[in-house]
Parts: sequence; structure tokens; C-alpha cells
Amino acid sequence: MIRAALARLDAAIARACRWVVVGCLLGLFGLLSLGIVQRAVPVFTMTGYDELVELLFAWMTFAGAVALWREGALYRVDIADRLLGPRARQALAVLTHLSMLAIAVMLTLVGWDFVRQSGETTPFLQVDKAWWYAAIPVCGMLMAGYSVAATWRAMHGELDTAHEAATLG
Repeated sequence: MIRAALARLDAAIARACRWVVVGCLLGLFGLLSLGIVQRAVPVFTMTGYDELVELLFAWMTFAGAVALWREGALYRVDIADRLLGPRARQALAVLTHLSMLAIAVMLTLVGWDFVRQSGETTPFLQVDKAWWYAAIPVCGMLMAGYSVAATWRAMHGELDTAHEAATLG
């Protein structure tokens, strides 16, 4: 029952990350295309353009990192799988996922501190830049969750290599 709920949560996070990345990429493509048209045919102006590009790029980068983290595709050392025996591979998997967990926790804590201290408002949109910076702790928490799941699975022999998927289900 809990495993099924975690599998559904994992699928929802995977879909959300995918759509955030695709949406941000399409938004960036649209903005950059408009910027090119605006420079070639200066009939209209685009104020706030760079602010939106920053927002989309930040969320696209961190959501993409979560997607890769989730799939176990962010950090790989394939030669270790070929050289090490089963026990050593399991120990390497645990060590790798614990290291990734430490990075995710640091991203979350430092990112949250960064968001809290953000007092900047965008010049054109007049929006608090905390929405931009929130990508860091939000994605850091998701990465930490996947690292905990992968570490647990590696410790219990469910992950054969250091880079198998860290899905929750």
C-alpha cells in the first residue's frame, strides 16, 4: 500500500519535472524567438524579457537535474561496475547515494537560506526574486528524497549498481 502510494508520487514528480522542463524550454524558445524578431523588425519592445528568461532558465535547470537525479543518470562511473565484485558494488552504491544525499541537503539548506535573505524585486515585473531562487531548495528537497530512497534500496541490495534509478516506488 505504501509502496503503491510512493510509486504514484514518483510518477507524478517525474511527470511534473518533465513538463516543467518542456514548458520552460518552450518558453525560452518563444522568448528568444521574439527577441530575434524584435531586433530584426523593431516594431515592438519587450520589457522584462531578461527577467522571464532568468526565471525559466533557473526552473528548467533544477527540474532537469531532479529528473536526471531520479533516473540515476546524473553521476555514473561505469568502469567501477565492471571492476568490482557484488559486495564492493553495493558498498560503492551506498557511498555514492550518501554523497548525493549530502549534496542535496546542502542545496536545500543553503538554497532556503538564499530564498529567505532575498529581498530583491525584479525591476519590470515587480515580483520578489524569491520565486526564482525557490527552485534551489524545492529541487534540493526532491533530490534528497530520491537519495534517501536510493540509499535505502542500495543498503538492502535492491540496487545492483551505483547508478540505477532512485525511484520511490
